[in-house]
Amino acid sequence: MFIDNTSKFVTQLFGGSEDAFVREISFIDPATQNVTITSVNLSLSQFVTCYEQIQYLPAPGGRTSFSQTAEIQARMALWRSATDKLEQWLVQQFERNAQLGKVGFSDVLMTLWKERQHEDVSS
Repeated sequence: MFIDNTSKFVTQLFGGSEDAFVREISFIDPATQNVTITSVNLSLSQFVTCYEQIQYLPAPGGRTSFSQTAEIQARMALWRSATDKLEQWLVQQFERNAQLGKVGFSDVLMTLWKERQHEDVSS
């Protein structure tokens, strides 16, 4: 997870650390080549809950379809406006982290594809 200076401040404000703990479960169906990843935060879960689901599905032309959903809920007894602002900030952080994760996963897939192409040529 990417943590910038604002994230560090907010995390420390709520008594957390820079380390983020998340429960992640990956489901891989070899028959359909579908990958589903679900995650929920464990860090600071008494203040905010983030449930995420990512799916990678085969798409036409040898491509991969990527979809992502997230439910973020601040769980604090603050004024509603403060809770709304916290949720909005968390959504922005989540979107940025999701983009970085997507790029990273795409790089991994590209590397694997190139290795396989190299093996096929060598055979």
